[in-house]
Amino acid sequence: MEMNNPFHSLRKVLILFTFILAGGTIGYRLIEDLEWLQAFYMVIQTVSTVGFNEVTSLSVTGTWFTILLIVSSFGTFAYGAGLLAQLAIDGRVRHFLLTKRIERKVEKLEGHAIVCGLGRNGRQVVSKLQAYGADVVVIEKDEQRAEEFRNQFQKVLVIVGDATDDTTLEKVNIDKASSLIAALASDTDNLFVVISARQLNPTMTIGARANTESTERKLLAAGATYTVSPNLVGGAHLAHNLMNPGVMNFLDHLSVGGSSATNIEEIVVDELPEVFSACNIKDLEIRQQTGCTVIGYVCEQGNLTVNPAPDFKVAPHSKLYVLGNDEQIKEFRAWFTEKTK
Repeated sequence: MEMNNPFHSLRKVLILFTFILAGGTIGYRLIEDLEWLQAFYMVIQTVSTVGFNEVTSLSVTGTWFTILLIVSSFGTFAYGAGLLAQLAIDGRVRHFLLTKRIERKVEKLEGHAIVCGLGRNGRQVVSKLQAYGADVVVIEKDEQRAEEFRNQFQKVLVIVGDATDDTTLEKVNIDKASSLIAALASDTDNLFVVISARQLNPTMTIGARANTESTERKLLAAGATYTVSPNLVGGAHLAHNLMNPGVMNFLDHLSVGGSSATNIEEIVVDELPEVFSACNIKDLEIRQQTGCTVIGYVCEQGNLTVNPAPDFKVAPHSKLYVLGNDEQIKEFRAWFTEKTK
C-alpha cells in the first residue's frame, strides 16, 4: 500500500500561488507599463493586503486586474490555511514523516530478519528475535495494529503494507536480509510471500506458517526453508503434557536462545578457527571455559547424535548444540565471539 504524500496538496497550493505572483507581475508590467521590480512590488502588497500606496495611479483596467488578483490570492490563502489545519488535525503529516524515517532506517540494514504479519504467531516471533538481539523489520497491512505495535515495541521497525506485494518486500531491503518469516493468517498469502521472497533473495532462510499438511508441502516446494503448523504443534504439546507432564514441564523451561533462564545455543564448527575443525569435543573446553554442556551434534549429512562423548570428534560443516543457564550462555557467547575474531 503506497503512502500518500500529504505535502503533494501543499505543493499544488504553492504552484498556484507562484502562478499568481508571476501572472500578477506580468499583468502590471503590461497593463501599467511598470518596471519589473515595481510590478512585483505591486503584486506583493496586493496579495498581502498590507495597504501601502500604489507605485502609480491605476488605470481602469489596472484596477479591475487588482480586484481579480486580490480575490484569487485570498481564495488561495484560505484554501492553503484550511489544508494546513486539516493536516495538523488528522495527523497525516506526522504519520508520513514517521513512515519515511522508518524506511530510511530500513534502507541501512543488512542481515536483518523480516516478519510478515502481526498476529499472535507474528508477535511471538518478533519477541523471540528481539531476545536474540536481531534487527527485525515487520510488515503489517493493518495500520492500527502496526501503530499499536510500534508503541509497544519501539525498537522494532514496522512498515505498513501488503507483504504479498513485491514492492513492499523491496521496500524492506529484502535483497540484503538474512531471513524472513511468513506468519500471515492465510496459507495462500504465505505461499505468495514465500514465492516472491525466494525470487528476490535466493539465499535467505525462509520460515512459513502452515495450517495444513498439504500447505506445508506446497510452501516447501515454493522455496520455504522450513514450515511450522501452530495447530499441529499445539495438539502434539497437549498430548505430550497428558502422557509425560514432568518431561514437558522440564522442556518448557528450555529455550533455543533469547532471554529464557535456560537456553540452547548452536555452534557452527566452520565459524571457529581452523585449529578446531577436526578436534574432540573436550578439546574445545566449552564446559571448562563457559560452564555449558554439549548436548547434541549434527554432522554435515544432518544426522543427529544426542549427548556425544567428550572424545567425540567434530568435523567441518557440522554443528554442536550446548545447554546452559543465562549466565553460562553469556559466558559462552563471549567465548564464541573471542574465538571467531
